[in-house]
Amino acid sequence: MDTPPSTPRRSRRPNFSVEFKRRVVEATLLPGASVALIAREHEVNAKLVFKWRRHYREGQLGPVAHQVTLLPVNLSKAPTPSAEEAMPLPSSPGGLVVECGRVTLRIEGVPDPQTLQLVLQQVLR
Repeated sequence: MDTPPSTPRRSRRPNFSVEFKRRVVEATLLPGASVALIAREHEVNAKLVFKWRRHYREGQLGPVAHQVTLLPVNLSKAPTPSAEEAMPLPSSPGGLVVECGRVTLRIEGVPDPQTLQLVLQQVLR
């Protein structure tokens, strides 16, 4: 009876260190960085780098280095809207209106800082 030829064993997946993952992810967070190019430079799949980025944001690769990115702002005197165009003002003291493209976010009162950060990250994506 013939025995089947032995099949070569698949090599194990590489076990990348947390430091390596952090280094790759942090390189992708720099302004103008391309995940695909950085992944190729480090000989890893771009989908894997996106997974590492998610883990990084969730704190699974250690403490997240908070980097504040400020957006350019131009101030100009806005024309006074007519009564028909005017938005009603919130009745509660304090409020915040953020307009980004087609999205307008209106928050009345004092928002929780963590919730506000999460919402702004999603809107500014």
